Amino acid sequence: MRLMDAFPGAKRSGQILVLGELLLDFIPTRSNMRLAEPGTVIKSVSGSAGIFACTAAALGRHCGLVGRVARDPFSRLAVQTVAQAGVDTSLVVESDQGQIGLAFIEYLPEGRNYQYYRERSAGSRLSAADLDEEAIAGAQILHLPGMLLELNETIREACFTAVDIAKRHGVLVSFDPNIRKELAGDRGAMERLRQMTAKADILKPTLDEARLLTGERELEPVLARLHGMGPRLVAVSRDKDGAVLSAGGELAAVPGVDVEVVDPTGAGDSFAAALCRCVQENTTLEQAARFCNCVGALVCTKRGTVGMAIPSLTEVEALMDSGLRPAGTPAGQYAFQSRL
Repeated sequence: MRLMDAFPGAKRSGQILVLGELLLDFIPTRSNMRLAEPGTVIKSVSGSAGIFACTAAALGRHCGLVGRVARDPFSRLAVQTVAQAGVDTSLVVESDQGQIGLAFIEYLPEGRNYQYYRERSAGSRLSAADLDEEAIAGAQILHLPGMLLELNETIREACFTAVDIAKRHGVLVSFDPNIRKELAGDRGAMERLRQMTAKADILKPTLDEARLLTGERELEPVLARLHGMGPRLVAVSRDKDGAVLSAGGELAAVPGVDVEVVDPTGAGDSFAAALCRCVQENTTLEQAARFCNCVGALVCTKRGTVGMAIPSLTEVEALMDSGLRPAGTPAGQYAFQSRL
């Protein structure tokens, strides 16, 4: 099936809009450097929405960012960087209060550790009053990451208001649960994530997030429960094990791509942007699975995010043409389709 078959009567044109916060990441140049140690860091524009928007632009899509920044130098750097990447920043509100949020990263044996400096950041102060209803109504897809729902009540209200505007005007809603580990046991947070999931047309969780949302463990019951909550297109990323896309009672799955993982930061956001691009291109379910899988894999091969790790459309197509096979997989067995 083709992806737009899942959305009969949906808009066939309009830009992609992403709602969220720009950040600056400070990334150590060596993997064993700890936050408590001196050393050299890379300054990289980041934030889920920024990564998503820049990936969509890199893949040839017209994407606009809905957000809020301040007038500090880091805010100017972030906005200029995403604008230079081809993102429409006309819907980014500039505030006289606060500054952009900062994130410092260290790589531990058990995974990445982020130290955020974003309390009352300009981006987290985005409010429903900042939203441009006409711009949202004119879009084809509105995307947002779930971590926004837990920053504060103001931006939470903005998220639900933006989605309600989108639904009134026939705009497809894309949602990435983006669940933080510290929220996994928070009943209030999980309920808000499920409320937003129910409003989404397109859902992009990891397998762990999908299990948390549904309470199921095996893939097919997980997918069935997610579709039952509302989304018509579900894309479950599985890290090194690849991805599974589900829509209209059909599945398309691809295994992981054999790449050297340097830094996985932003892979999920880029995967979500690739998925929205595939919806606009009205690709087949299998083509979308392969394409999104390659985009996510390529992001992992470089350190940094915007301007550093986001692949070009040419790079993605080259990886797709290379075979997409993990070591030991016979040619022609990279994907399967079945019915739920």
